Amino acid sequence: MASCDNNSHLDGYLYSLRTTTLTKLSNMLNPTKVLLTDDGHLRDWRGLAELIGCDMLTIQNLEKTSNPFAGLINQAKDLTANQFIEFLEKMDRYDVVDDTIAMMENDLYLASRQTNLERTKQDTPQIVTIGDQEQFSVNGTLVQYDAFVLYAREDQEFVNTVVQKIEGECGMKLCLKDRDFVAGLPFEHQAVTELISNRCRFVLPIFSPNFLNSEDNKFVVNFSEALGIGSGVLYSIQLIERGCRKIVPCVYQQCDLPKSVSYYTRLDFTRQNPYWDFWDKMKKSLANPSAPPSERMDKCNISTTENHPEKKDFAQLSPNGDLSEKSKYQPETISVPPTCSKSSSRSEQKENNLLHEEVAQDTLVSSREPKHWLKKMWKKSKKKSAEKQKVKVLAF
Repeated sequence: MASCDNNSHLDGYLYSLRTTTLTKLSNMLNPTKVLLTDDGHLRDWRGLAELIGCDMLTIQNLEKTSNPFAGLINQAKDLTANQFIEFLEKMDRYDVVDDTIAMMENDLYLASRQTNLERTKQDTPQIVTIGDQEQFSVNGTLVQYDAFVLYAREDQEFVNTVVQKIEGECGMKLCLKDRDFVAGLPFEHQAVTELISNRCRFVLPIFSPNFLNSEDNKFVVNFSEALGIGSGVLYSIQLIERGCRKIVPCVYQQCDLPKSVSYYTRLDFTRQNPYWDFWDKMKKSLANPSAPPSERMDKCNISTTENHPEKKDFAQLSPNGDLSEKSKYQPETISVPPTCSKSSSRSEQKENNLLHEEVAQDTLVSSREPKHWLKKMWKKSKKKSAEKQKVKVLAF
């Protein structure tokens, strides 16, 4: 028996006691006691009911039952063991306290331990995959997957190619039940639905005649389709705003698709089309839809400028299509024939330097010409206004 030296566990509620302890308390408090305490309290269950605050009607109803103490405890849900001991001391029932305090401490200790275990179970997420075990031991989080691959075991060779292309070349995370699930899951369907709902952005079913022969695969497809459409108005609005869908169908072999998926656009491996690449389309279909379009455009622009360096000249253009401020005031570079230092003499070098200086002065003058022209126009207008004022004065 696990007992405590102090009353630390007596803060628990009295209804948490085990049946044996409650039965012993009932046998000691149910019999009617005639003698009252010095303060006038009854020394049986009725005195306890008065101290708790029960009205007379409740006490009368409890008297009609075979076990009034048990009925009283069921009604007083907020009564703790410490309060119960205080009431027993006011009733001068030290005998009850001495005989049952060890049992109450033991029962409440076990009850608190059970509640703590339940809380830890609720706080600890369900580990479904091997990756969850590794990542949870490191940082306490679970793995987020890009897609859950649903397939028939007869199509394992094609699935291996999908894993090689998407995980090996594109760096995405796929979840395969046969490869990633830990052994010993009690409810496999529950684990799959929880994983798809919370930790997989997409479901990638590999459709083939063998796939449609499995009822489990059909169930997961229908669940995923319902998850994207009928799992709540708020969730559906978020999917629509993000331009997102839950199922990305992939047709490996020709078959009759389920009606719930027949209206989806799909990846058809059987189609040979020179205008698009099947694997590239799968990679883009499984890409993160929450990424801002600007980031995707920036990446595309970077790749295009790297492939076509001549497009970098347009970087100096402003958003309106005009030249930027820096490019406006930059003097145009005038090509001057290069000189050979070895063959030229000092006089030739001086002539070349003079040519460079003259060219630079001409460019500065050409850039300042509009300003001088405006000054001249302003001076002329000022002279004309002064002459008109003189004429008016003379006329007056």
